[in-house]
Amino acid sequence: MVRRSGLQGDVLKLYRSYLRCVRTKPPEAQAKFRLYTQYLFRHPTKGGGISKRDFTTVEYMLRQGHKTLEMWETGGVNDCRVTQKMRDWSQAERLGRN
Repeated sequence: MVRRSGLQGDVLKLYRSYLRCVRTKPPEAQAKFRLYTQYLFRHPTKGGGISKRDFTTVEYMLRQGHKTLEMWETGGVNDCRVTQKMRDWSQAERLGRN
């Protein structure tokens, strides 16, 4: 079993919460919510580029992430905006893994 710090565990819990929340969204919007979540957590200038030793930034991003998740969990959010930049990044990620 991999040992993780408390903050790493918190980030993983938040990520899983986002993915669970995505499943509650309308089927036609789930792909956009999933892409937004992946971009938020994995993009190098977003969550994916932060050093795990940069506690201040990680804690700040966790707070922001919890606020966004709380907003998503309200019944009124049924769609999200996905930019072309996010789509391009996702495509590059898929091509880079093959």
